[in-house]
Amino acid sequence: MRRSAPAWSNTSFFVMEFCNTMLMSITYKRMDAVSQKEQRGLKDFQAQAEQAAKKGDMKAAVDFYARCVEQRTAELALITSVQEGLSSRLDMQGIYDLVGDKLRDTFNAQVVMISQFDPNTNKIFHHYAIERGVHLHIPGWHPVDTSRAEVVRTRKPFMINGEQIIEVLTSGAMKVVPGTDIPKAWLGVPMLVGEEAYGIVSLQNLDKENAFTKTDIDLLMLLVNSMSLSLENARLFNETERLLKLLEGEMKIARETQKSILPSQALHCEGYDLGSLITPARAVGGDFYDFIRLDKKRLSLIIGDVSDKGLPAALFMALTFSLLRAETEHSDDPRQILRNVNSYLLKMNALGMYVTLLYGILDCPTGMFKYSRAGHLPPIVLDGQGNVIEIEPGEGQALGLLEDVELSLKEVVIPPGGLALLFSDGLNEAVDAQGVEFGFKRIKQELYNHREESATDICIKLWEAVVHHSGDEANQDDFTAVVVKRHA
Repeated sequence: MRRSAPAWSNTSFFVMEFCNTMLMSITYKRMDAVSQKEQRGLKDFQAQAEQAAKKGDMKAAVDFYARCVEQRTAELALITSVQEGLSSRLDMQGIYDLVGDKLRDTFNAQVVMISQFDPNTNKIFHHYAIERGVHLHIPGWHPVDTSRAEVVRTRKPFMINGEQIIEVLTSGAMKVVPGTDIPKAWLGVPMLVGEEAYGIVSLQNLDKENAFTKTDIDLLMLLVNSMSLSLENARLFNETERLLKLLEGEMKIARETQKSILPSQALHCEGYDLGSLITPARAVGGDFYDFIRLDKKRLSLIIGDVSDKGLPAALFMALTFSLLRAETEHSDDPRQILRNVNSYLLKMNALGMYVTLLYGILDCPTGMFKYSRAGHLPPIVLDGQGNVIEIEPGEGQALGLLEDVELSLKEVVIPPGGLALLFSDGLNEAVDAQGVEFGFKRIKQELYNHREESATDICIKLWEAVVHHSGDEANQDDFTAVVVKRHA
């Protein structure tokens, strides 16, 4: 059933739009805080340089200006490394490696670690670790040690040296990675996005205590502040891509499952040619049809349309499909079958959806088609000359909404040389760029033009006509057509 056209047309685009919105929200809300910290650090050096120049101490002024340039250069190098990783479509580990190597080179550090912090579990994951030029692989999440916990708690730099390190190691509050050296100086700074610390960058010196100066701390904090938002955005994009691939895999399974439910080919009915075509608006849809043989002379023809599209509609469609099959074994009264299905849907309809249905029984020898409509479009029937046989619509309410649905039982004969079309509103309600619907008149004309072709070809011609009519607007809704041609 057609609804207002969504802003996205498939699962992949929907997931990407959602994550882009999320990242933009993070960026705009938190960029100011990061930017202010960057500028404050640069302005401090610039102010000191200006003061030194006023006092005539040009050597000091040049030194402070050089620090300004050094900070900005290092900052841009780090941010560029993240962007390089994104543009090269590296995985997240590749981006962490780029950033970690850049930090190591900037500070000439013996040990550099980039660790993600999870506040829900109070654990950390070391995405990057290097000691004396050797990259370390530290799998799994680990309880956060006291030093990193202090960084997260205060959201400020934290440094310990010598005896303090021995004390926390002895107490078990900090552990050294097996096979690595005990540091003599440890410096950690928070990776902040807004006011939230989601990670820690740490430097270690293995040879001397008090190895990190205030300048090192200030520079490291400034650089980490500059790159944190970019790194977090890269992580979120990486996670988005992972979830997207997972979702696409699940949708592929759902599509194949739904496809396997529908009849793979039309049943043979002597004296008739049966054809069908279904084209979901998304990976899976809410339209369905079925052919069920009742005996040698009769078969059931079913077409349905769930009140939504996508995966929820597909689930509701599978439920309805199964109920119809089950009820067909207990009755050959179309009206009673629909009433029974409605009762079950009311009990099981946790999704709050409804479905329109047309359930009919074709008596092959006589061409009599006896059917009941539950809010679905009536069939279009042509005689042997291509003229439309007028049919009184009768009453019919959708299933899954009301306990006492009003349903009428109608009959129409498909004459020799004639045909009947069962279809969903994805055919008649298809619109062009100006919003003009394909309409019933066009459907009848297409049936007349192609009435000499096979039932399957007629279904294909109807879909091609919809595509031609709608252009870029095609496939707004699930399209389903079932054609029953009686030989002359």
